[in-house]
Amino acid sequence: MTRMECRLLVWYEKNARKLPWRETLNPYHIWVSEIILQQTRVAQGLPFYYNFITNFPTIKSLAEAPEDAVLKVWQGLGYYSRARNMMKTAQIIMRKHQGRFPSNIAELRLLPGIGNYTAAAIGSFAFNIKMPAVDGNVRRVAARFFGLDDPIGTQKSDQLIESLLLDEMRDCPPALFNQAMIELGALVCKPTSPSCAECPLKENCIAFSENLQEMLPVKIAKKAPKPIYMDYLFIESENHTWIEKRPDNGIWKGLYEFPNTISNGNKLQPNPFHEWFANSAETIMHEPRTFKHQLTHQTIFATLWQFSCKEANIVEEKLKNKIKISVSEIYQFPVHKLMYRFLTEVN
Repeated sequence: MTRMECRLLVWYEKNARKLPWRETLNPYHIWVSEIILQQTRVAQGLPFYYNFITNFPTIKSLAEAPEDAVLKVWQGLGYYSRARNMMKTAQIIMRKHQGRFPSNIAELRLLPGIGNYTAAAIGSFAFNIKMPAVDGNVRRVAARFFGLDDPIGTQKSDQLIESLLLDEMRDCPPALFNQAMIELGALVCKPTSPSCAECPLKENCIAFSENLQEMLPVKIAKKAPKPIYMDYLFIESENHTWIEKRPDNGIWKGLYEFPNTISNGNKLQPNPFHEWFANSAETIMHEPRTFKHQLTHQTIFATLWQFSCKEANIVEEKLKNKIKISVSEIYQFPVHKLMYRFLTEVN
């Protein structure tokens, strides 16, 4: 047994959470769970996992599904490029691999949206491949245990951690070792105030012995998010409204939202949509509402403008390329989180 292995596995046997993707060797189910959990906590991700598997129970059903249907099921998770990559991967597996996941790490890494960690997770959990699965939890545990002072998340750092852990897991079932490391990072070796007294690895942990828990791991400083100012238009006209589909580039590509425009600053502008209406006297303008919405690289400051009028009072040219729907129908379309916030406010 290595320094980690024995105590780690005893701890995991007693403390592991029962999760559906840990009770299967089905690589499709494991893959779905890993993609969902990339940016989502387990408690939040579980309902999405069950819903996704219910709607697309096989890789074939996902490969054949319309994009809007997949994005609708994905709604609320964010990072919609992950859902699109899942569709691409499902289609490639059906076309090139006879509907079966590749059973080696190199081929898994070639699939869209599957990086080193996800390939190692699928490989070790489904196919018993001896490869460390290095995610954020594992990086943190390894950095503290081995006393690594290089910034984590770089290719160099991940390669070093893989090498160190590969040696530690040499006599252990790879799925068990990887799951135990991930669980330890999630439950004990947390980002702040880790529960070192409960840690099975504390006797050999450099961070614990030298009181470096709050200093490790070292992280690369992130750039400040860029502010973006936007105005959105919600028209109520005889229980109908208009939406549009975002272009296939930039944020929220392919999702649906109210018509909008980029505004010029951080102060509430005069009505930016006055040219949409032929007669302002026959148009009711409601009090505009402002929202702050945080993305990874952007902070969106949005103003929602709401108007009530007859359709005949809307300038016809403005409705070009817009989709007319009943207000209740909007919930059938995949929308981004900011748009969902709008809907909770106006209904």
